[in-house]
Amino acid sequence: MKYSDQQRVQKIYDNAVKLYKYINENCVSKEDLLKDFSLQWLVTTPLYNIGEHVYNLLKDYKEANSEIQWAMIFD
Repeated sequence: MKYSDQQRVQKIYDNAVKLYKYINENCVSKEDLLKDFSLQWLVTTPLYNIGEHVYNLLKDYKEANSEIQWAMIFD
């Protein structure tokens, strides 16, 4: 499915909020992440999805919203 930039930004936001909420509610620490593969998978999967959506935003959209740091490592 082809998403619009607005849909991608919403998905980025939703994934970030859900991940942040899970980490806080479950008191996930750096040490927990280093030793628990399940937690590593749980955290990296949404981060990967966020990265994919950022990567696929149109260049014009990123430029028009330059106040947001779009992780230019992907460009």
